[in-house]
Amino acid sequence: MKRFLLISLVLIMIVMIIAMSSCGEVKTENSGKIVLKSVENLSEYVVVRGENCSQETTTMVTSLRKTINEATGASVAIKTDYYNNTYEILVGATKRHQSIEAMEGLRYYDYTIKKVGNKIVIVGGSDEALANAIELFKKQFIDAENKTIYIPSGDGYTYVGKYTFDKLTIDGIDFSEFKLVNNSYYTDSVKYFRDLFGASLAEHGGDMVDGEHYFILDGSELIAHKYSVKVENGNIIIRGSAHSIYDAFDYFKNTMLKSADRNIELASGMSYEGSTGKKEIYTKDQLAKVIEKVYENPNQIIIGEQTKGLHETAVEESIQLFRDATGEMPGIIGIDLGCYGFDLPRTTEMQWSAYICDMVDYAADGGIITASAHWENPSGNLAGHWDYCRGNLGYDNTLASYEQAFTDLITEGTEYNDFFKNELETNARFFKALEENGVPIIWRPLHEANGNWFWFCTGQQEHWLDADYLIDVWHYIYDYFENECGLTNLYWCYGPNWSANVKDSRGSTMSTTYLYPGDEYCDMVGVDWYTSGNMEITQGENYLALTDLSRKPGAITEFGTAGSILAEKIEDQPSLYDSMDMYSTLYELTKEGYSFVYLLTWGGRWGVPAMSRGDELMQTDLCIGQAEVKALFDSLK
Repeated sequence: MKRFLLISLVLIMIVMIIAMSSCGEVKTENSGKIVLKSVENLSEYVVVRGENCSQETTTMVTSLRKTINEATGASVAIKTDYYNNTYEILVGATKRHQSIEAMEGLRYYDYTIKKVGNKIVIVGGSDEALANAIELFKKQFIDAENKTIYIPSGDGYTYVGKYTFDKLTIDGIDFSEFKLVNNSYYTDSVKYFRDLFGASLAEHGGDMVDGEHYFILDGSELIAHKYSVKVENGNIIIRGSAHSIYDAFDYFKNTMLKSADRNIELASGMSYEGSTGKKEIYTKDQLAKVIEKVYENPNQIIIGEQTKGLHETAVEESIQLFRDATGEMPGIIGIDLGCYGFDLPRTTEMQWSAYICDMVDYAADGGIITASAHWENPSGNLAGHWDYCRGNLGYDNTLASYEQAFTDLITEGTEYNDFFKNELETNARFFKALEENGVPIIWRPLHEANGNWFWFCTGQQEHWLDADYLIDVWHYIYDYFENECGLTNLYWCYGPNWSANVKDSRGSTMSTTYLYPGDEYCDMVGVDWYTSGNMEITQGENYLALTDLSRKPGAITEFGTAGSILAEKIEDQPSLYDSMDMYSTLYELTKEGYSFVYLLTWGGRWGVPAMSRGDELMQTDLCIGQAEVKALFDSLK
């Protein structure tokens, strides 16, 4: 009687757990009644896992063995399917025919618990399903009170997941034979197919093989709003940008797989090209007008920050960091195409797509974007630096050799020119994608070239090149982007480093006007200024000398602290120089007749978040962020 009551109690619990937690079906013998039998000879059993099973299965097997031993007092061991034993609890995909037969037809969420002769079989269509089977086995089939195990008799207990469709074929090929190639940041597709068909696509890395079939998620589209879905060559290709790939996948789910039939058949030739809607962004002409308008008003300065990082969310995270520190979005952001930013030659188009999408969103909300490039040294002479924009152009330390090196740099067919041209082509392709998205860029090539710390500087060790060598490089870049590539979205900014060397004496950073490329080659000017607290850009009026010469709008194209007011530890920065100290500096300059379109902090330990008091800075009338910049653009409509 006691045994009967116990079995009845277990039956009731099983029925309850099925009713409350199952999202699928249960198939058992006897029209749904589960008949349990006690396992005899338990002490003679071993738990068996596949010799090459996953780490997850190994962990589950260990946990199961522990639960059995603690509940029953038995001493059940674990073995792999390399060994043979008369009495076995087979867990997962072993080589035993009992496991293989039990797994036939199981889909992702399905699992089975049954007894076949002297074998207890616990299998699932996936590690996730197997885990569910083991947990059910622990809770419902292990009887600690009577120190035994109960299992379903006959065909056993089988859980079947609830799937939308029974089958998907593409050109007659069953979807289970496809492999997933995920070149996107979209991670939900695998779970979606598990839920839809019970199929668990194996992920494929490396080159695709002829004759095999692939479900390809391609998130490298550089036009933010475009996407497409195609069935071709026995493959399904879902393509979009880092943002629109989600819309592409939704179209595939909701349109191509929309059917009243539980069997879906797709065929080559099916295709769709869609758009999420191109965002409205200010034009280059409108950008020029806003720049002029802000510059003409000395009581307004656009404040922003350089973005940091190679990861796909670098732009978004940098903007959010500024917003968290100030309560406002930056009015301008900086990007670097080289080693201190996106590192375009070494990043993938999937990453490019993510950068571009976030920049499109930012610009559509009124934010301005400025770009620089820490170019890679074509000679490879980094002079011991890790960052490949450093060193000198060439290894022969004579003025004549440096002059020849810079001549070769812009001479078609030379080794240096081939290297440099390759990076130019990469950058031009990135700018072209931004142009096609409607994004204008303030472009600042050869920044700080009047110094001697980058290979593209006029100072090469103790030698100083005549200005024409670097001016010719500027003209070469300008001609390539504007005339060869036909780019129309670049607003050219000449941006030297501040310098009190207004007489251009050899041996120190040359003047701000030394490398000025000419009025027809730039649209605005600015200086990079890392201050030690000494109002350096007023020394010799070196900033005003540049704006007076060019008669162009001016800006502080990079800003940060240096010397005694730059903290070694970022947390100490506010005590040395904070955002309101920066405001006081700007306020004093405006009262002395200085005007700036924008100030861009370099970010990191030089940025507004590191300086703190950013909320106070952006509440001043002088400093404006994205919302106010957008209002300026809106006023032009």
